[in-house]
Amino acid sequence: MLKRIPESLWIFFVWLLLTSVSITVRPLFPVDETRYVSVAWEMWLNHDYWVPHLNGEIYSHKPPLLFWLINLVWAVVGVNETAIRFIGPLFSLAGLYLTGQIARLLWSQRPQAVFQVQWVLLGMFLWMLYGSLTMFDMMLAFFALLGVYSVLKLARCGLRWQRWLLLGLAIGGGILSKGPVILLHVLPLALLAPWWLEKQHGFSWGQWYAGVLVAVLIGAAIALAWAIPAGIKGGEAYQQAIFWGQTSGRIVKSFAHQLPWWWYFKWLPLLLLPWLLWQPFWQGLRAIQIGDAGIRFILAWIVPVMIAFSLISGKRLHYWLPLIPGFALLISAALAHALERREDSRPWTIALLYGLLGIVLTALPFINQYWPIKVEFSSLSPLWGIGVIMVAMLLLWLRTEKTWIAISVASVLLFLIIEAAAFSVLGYRYDMAPAAEKIKQLQNDKIPVVFYIAKYHGQYNFVGRLTQPLPVIKTLASLKERLQRYPNTVVLQVVSKDAEMHYLAAYPFKGRQVVFESAEMFITQ
Repeated sequence: MLKRIPESLWIFFVWLLLTSVSITVRPLFPVDETRYVSVAWEMWLNHDYWVPHLNGEIYSHKPPLLFWLINLVWAVVGVNETAIRFIGPLFSLAGLYLTGQIARLLWSQRPQAVFQVQWVLLGMFLWMLYGSLTMFDMMLAFFALLGVYSVLKLARCGLRWQRWLLLGLAIGGGILSKGPVILLHVLPLALLAPWWLEKQHGFSWGQWYAGVLVAVLIGAAIALAWAIPAGIKGGEAYQQAIFWGQTSGRIVKSFAHQLPWWWYFKWLPLLLLPWLLWQPFWQGLRAIQIGDAGIRFILAWIVPVMIAFSLISGKRLHYWLPLIPGFALLISAALAHALERREDSRPWTIALLYGLLGIVLTALPFINQYWPIKVEFSSLSPLWGIGVIMVAMLLLWLRTEKTWIAISVASVLLFLIIEAAAFSVLGYRYDMAPAAEKIKQLQNDKIPVVFYIAKYHGQYNFVGRLTQPLPVIKTLASLKERLQRYPNTVVLQVVSKDAEMHYLAAYPFKGRQVVFESAEMFITQ
C-alpha cells in the first residue's frame, strides 16, 4: 500500500508526525518562543502593525515578519496558540521541498537525488529541533534557500526578469525575517559564479552582476517599505535601532565575545549526525570531485558563510541553520556515489548508537538514584528507553533499497521519544501558564503587580493573555518607593529553587522559580 503513495507525501507525513508530537508534548519554550509570541500578542491588542512592542515598550531586536504572520493566522482562526505554532514548521516543510528542487537542478541526471536529499535533511537533528520552534531562524533558512534556488535557476535556465524578481523577494523576505544577514547567505554565492558556473554560449557577466545588484535593490525596497514608515512612527531611537543596531551594532558587540574561531567546527560532527556514522557516506565522500559543477556550487554557498561566522565571535549553533541544507546536499551527493557502486550497507553503527541511547534512557531512573543528575529523572518511565531500543532494532530489521529513508524515520522517532521523555518529567519547569494565569487573576482583581527583575522577556504576556503591561522595576530603591505609594502591590521575583523564604505563591521557571510576594517583604528590608 505504501508503494501507491507518492514519495513526496511520505516525507509530508513524517514531517506532520514530527511537528504534531513536538507541539503536543512541550509548551511554548521560554524565553524565546514566549517572547516572540508576546510581541505578536501586543501587536494584536494595539492594532499597531508597524512598530512591534513588548510589555509596553518598543521592541527593536527583530524585524516584523514573524509577528505579521502570527497576526494573520489569528485574523483567520482567532487567537489560538496551536495554529501559530505551525508557522515555523511550515517553513521547514517548504525548505525540504525547496532543497529537493535545488538537487533537481544540480543533478538532473539523478532523479532520485530530489527525494534522497529531502530525507537526509529531515533526518538531521538541528533541522528537527528548529523546525518545530516558533522562531526566526527557520524563516531565514527558507528565504536563504529561496535565494540559493533563484541564483541556481538563473545560472541554469537563463537570466529572465522573473527569476531576478524571485531573488529580490528572497532577499526582502530574509531581511524582514532576521535582518540583512540574508545577504551573507546569498551574495557570496552570486559573486562567486565565475568559479562554479559552467560556461554557456552568449552568457554575459555584465548582465549577471547588474541583475544581482537589481535583486539586492528590490530586496532593500521591500524592507524599506516597512522600515521607513516604522522608523517615522517609532521615533529617532527606533530608527537608530532598526537601521543600525540590528546589523553593524550587533556585529561589533559580537567581536567582544570570547568564543574562538574554531567553535563551530567543534560542533560540526554533531550537526552532521546521523549520516556521519553511516559507512556509505565515507565511501562516497572519497569519490566526490571538486571539478563537479554541483559540488563547486555547494562549496561556494556554504564555505564563505562558514568563514564569516567563524570570524565573528558571537556564535550560536542555530546561526548555521541556513547552511544545513547545503550540508545535506553534500551528504546526498556522497551517498549517491557510494550507492551507485552498490556500496550500500546496513546502518549498524547508527543502530548501535541509538540502542545504547535507549539502554541509558532505560537505566537513567535507576542511575539517578545513586548518582543524581536531576531529581525528576528518578520518576522517568523506563518505557521511553525501551521505545528507543525498539527503534534501533527496527532500523536493523528493515530491509529496503532506500536505507536513507529508514535512517531518517528512525532519527525522527528517536528525537520525538527523547523530547517526550524529557518533557514528561521536566515540562512543568517550562510551562508559564500557571504563573501567567495568577498574574491575570490579580490584574483582573485590580491588585497591582510588578516584576522585580533586571530584564523581563515577556514570557507571561501572551500565555496569560495579559491586556496590560507588567511593570518592571530594576532596583530595590525604586521598588520600595513604589510600594510605599501602593502598599497592596504583589511583587514577582525570580529566585533559586531552594530559596528559603515566605511568599504568597511560587511557580517553576526553568531551573528556578518565580515567587509572588507581599509588599511587606520589601518595605521592611
